[in-house]
Amino acid sequence: MLNISVPKDAAHVAPPELVMPFSRQARSTQSRIISPGTTIYFEGFRRSSAYRLVDGCVAISQALRDGRRQIVDILGPGRLFGLSLGDSHPCSAESLTYSHIEQLDENLEPAEAQQEIHLMLRRAQAHATLLGRKTAMEKVSSAVLDLSCQFARTSRSPKRRRVTFTLYLTRADLADWLGLTVETVSRCLNQLKRGGVIDFDHPEIVTILDREALMEIADVGSTCRSM
Repeated sequence: MLNISVPKDAAHVAPPELVMPFSRQARSTQSRIISPGTTIYFEGFRRSSAYRLVDGCVAISQALRDGRRQIVDILGPGRLFGLSLGDSHPCSAESLTYSHIEQLDENLEPAEAQQEIHLMLRRAQAHATLLGRKTAMEKVSSAVLDLSCQFARTSRSPKRRRVTFTLYLTRADLADWLGLTVETVSRCLNQLKRGGVIDFDHPEIVTILDREALMEIADVGSTCRSM
């Protein structure tokens, strides 16, 4: 990740153009670093452009009137977001850690946009199945696998079956993503740890010890798939 400081008093709820101006890097993109908890765009606001996540983690969510939140997707490096068929954003986008994003101009290649839309659709379908049919343990296991694929750390360990990744989501974020309570998320993670499937000494650093067992619990047929 780029080591660039961000003012502590940067607004977390203002549209990006009101928080920190983009620095021009190329004719087709503008780039900047945003701090954790920054809202990149709001649900219902007029759509102006699309974005690419270069580094970091972004949550896409919708909110109910009473303030409850449903996270509909978690984005890792390389993902595009802000794409929409309408004139307004159907969801909000918020950074969960220091993130490097690029604002894309209207010259975005149609093939690239189409590829991302297809990925969004596949992930949305998988997420609907997860919310509607999977058990709590299956949901948490699916999330751990998905996040390990998006945020795996490079390791020189001879134990190649072990994958360590940064968990940018809090337990509350996981609960809002998986349709569970915070207590249930914590209980499932601790159960996976006691069973020797995963390990974590710090809440933000997770290691998968037995990927095959985790895949079986999650009821998925491939190592890296959409939820």
